Amino acid sequence: MLVVTRKKDEKLIIGNEIEIQVLRIGRDNVRLGIKAPAHISIYRYEIYEAIKNENVSAVTSQIPDKETLEKITKGMKAE
Repeated sequence: MLVVTRKKDEKLIIGNEIEIQVLRIGRDNVRLGIKAPAHISIYRYEIYEAIKNENVSAVTSQIPDKETLEKITKGMKAE
């Protein structure tokens, strides 16, 4: 892990496309501004972890067997 010290209004550049600027320094937090291309997803870590866990749950959830699917679709009408 790279650890850097920055003061208010100073910036970091990641690659050629991502710019991070220290906007405000408070007692218990730091406010950062991030400029990045639209195709790059930016999440707070706790949100990223929640998304990752949901994706794992979706992949590992049980897929219904043929009988269960037939029971579910039995009441549906074909269009």
